[in-house]
Amino acid sequence: MAPGREVREIADTALIRSVAERLAKARGVEEGLADILPLLIRFLGSDFGAFLVRRESGWIVVGRGAAEAFYRTLPRSTRLVARATPIVLSGVPDRLSALRESREESPDAVALPVHVKSRRVGYGVFGTDNGAAPTHRTLHLLDIVGAQVGAFCENAIRCEQAETDRDRLIRANEELGWLLRFNESLHANVDADSMFKWLSREIERFVPVLGIEMVSLTGKSVVRVGSAPGTKVPADEERRVVSLKCSEALASRYRIDAPAAGFKEKWFECLVGSDSNRPVTARRRVETPLLHTGQVVGFLAVEIPASFQDGLFIDRLIASVAGQIGLFLQKNADREKMRSLADHDALTGLFNYRSFQEIFDREFERFYRHGRNMSLMLLDLDNFKRINDTFGHQAGDLALREVARILRANLRKTDHAFRYGGDEFVILMAETDAEMAAVFAQRIRTAVKLEVRGIPLADFSFSASIGIADCNRLTSRDRGELLLLADEALYLAKNGGRDRIQVAPGRLACAVGNDKSAAPLFLRSVLPEVRVVRGAV
Repeated sequence: MAPGREVREIADTALIRSVAERLAKARGVEEGLADILPLLIRFLGSDFGAFLVRRESGWIVVGRGAAEAFYRTLPRSTRLVARATPIVLSGVPDRLSALRESREESPDAVALPVHVKSRRVGYGVFGTDNGAAPTHRTLHLLDIVGAQVGAFCENAIRCEQAETDRDRLIRANEELGWLLRFNESLHANVDADSMFKWLSREIERFVPVLGIEMVSLTGKSVVRVGSAPGTKVPADEERRVVSLKCSEALASRYRIDAPAAGFKEKWFECLVGSDSNRPVTARRRVETPLLHTGQVVGFLAVEIPASFQDGLFIDRLIASVAGQIGLFLQKNADREKMRSLADHDALTGLFNYRSFQEIFDREFERFYRHGRNMSLMLLDLDNFKRINDTFGHQAGDLALREVARILRANLRKTDHAFRYGGDEFVILMAETDAEMAAVFAQRIRTAVKLEVRGIPLADFSFSASIGIADCNRLTSRDRGELLLLADEALYLAKNGGRDRIQVAPGRLACAVGNDKSAAPLFLRSVLPEVRVVRGAV
């Protein structure tokens, strides 16, 4: 073998070994291609070189040298990547032409195919030495290097794809776990407020949340707004602005007419981060409708930084819970409706007898533990049977609704009004003695006589009789005695001429809050006569 040929073979072998070693140490496609570029440029005597490798997301272009404009234009050439054999390039960058090994023109660059077996994955392009055409040995060597680079790129891309798939799988598992916890929270949280606070905290685990808002139209229209701790609660005027924006959003995007005046605003400090620690940044609003059986029952909106990269992820995350939230809101509204039907009288809208028993027990227990007085009123409509017999039961129902309206208008927020049965009503007044209760009773009695509308009263007047008793008049620890006292007072009011108020007299001699017990000490054992209050008190 000629010495010159032996030297060339040794040099070729050294080049192939160096390329293999550098590619083996590389941690990615770009790093590996950048490491072998100097070797090939020096071997070919070029002043520039570039690799173009196709991936699923597009081209990888790694270049070295002065002719950057040249290899940046290469992905535009469809003829360049269509050749199946080593090619020689000739022409200018904007009009590239691919030629076979031709000695008719002096080439500007030589291209080596980067391939895996027979599948082409890219090209390497290197400038030629003073326009000299590469030899057959050089082209053969470049074909071997192209196979090395192709195998490296294939393995590296597969490893990157595996890492990407692993990261995607981890994120998918996190999403599924979060959705499972969210579904469990819907069963644990019995009201929409608790669910909203939980949702706000959990979304922050995946994305920086600058603000969150949920509008629900099931039952009462409510807009819930989440903010960071320490955020100033807006004034009434700002709250109305929020309701107005929600109303406009529903009308413009979902064609739902929801007046702003009908919204109730709720603000929660449920976000973990602090607005004061967050830099001022542009925001992006991600919004999705809340659906139930195809109907829009509200919407959920999350504000995130505009610079957040994975925007599709937060869109997918919020959309995945929208259906569950819509179903929860509808079920919660149905539950509240059933509870209201169970606790309220269907005709008057007041609490019913069942609710009276529960609230009476609670209020009497408060009196028993803390010694806070409570009054009970029994109201009975006079000559109510005559109304039904004369004008029909529809007129009687109207009269009952009018009385219920008067009770709601004249009682305090801490008082409770009940329809006890038929034409009888009960009013519980916490922390109120009988004398003070009589003042309220007089207002009610007068309003019933003057304000009941819609009933012809030519032959008789519409009136009510009221009996009152408070807990300081009890002689035992039985709450039923309080009801009996008020009932006795009402009985005497009826027998005394109707349209009047009667209060059980006297004050119980008891020691409330003594050393031995906080419960009252009941001393009397007999029920005295009641005091009659005629007309105004």
